[in-house]
Amino acid sequence: MKKTSMMIAASLAGALALAGQVTAQRAPVQGEAFVLEMLGQRGWEVSCRLTQGDGDAIETREGGRGLHDNGRFAIGDVTGGLCSYSVPERGELRLTMDVEHTAFNCPFTVTEAGFCRAYLQPGDSGSFQITRRSAGASAVTGS
Repeated sequence: MKKTSMMIAASLAGALALAGQVTAQRAPVQGEAFVLEMLGQRGWEVSCRLTQGDGDAIETREGGRGLHDNGRFAIGDVTGGLCSYSVPERGELRLTMDVEHTAFNCPFTVTEAGFCRAYLQPGDSGSFQITRRSAGASAVTGS
C-alpha cells in the first residue's frame, strides 16, 4: 500500500512539473476580452469597431428601444478599437466597461465603487477609444 501511494505521489509530481513547463512555454496573450454593458431608455445606439490580436476587425452594434433596455458586448482577444454612441432627445444611457483585471484604460469616469462608467444624457452623442494601459499603470485613468 505504501509503495502504491508513493507511486501515485511521484506521478502527480511529474504531471505538475510537466504542466508548469507547458504553461511557461505558451506565447503571451495579445488581447483580452472587451466587455461593455449598456442600460438605457428609448432609442439609444452603441457601435464598436474592435481590433483583435490576429489583426481581424470586428464590428458590433447594439440598440435599445423600450423604456428600460439593455445590451452587452463581450468580444475576446481585443487589442483596441473605437466605439460610438447616440442617445435620443428623450432618452438616457449608462455605459459600463469592465476594466478590472484587464489592461484596458477606462475611457470614462471611475466611480467611487470602482466602476468604469459613463452616464449619458438626452441628446448626447460621441465616441471613445479603447486602449491598453502601459505596464504598471492603473485602470483608474478615466476623465
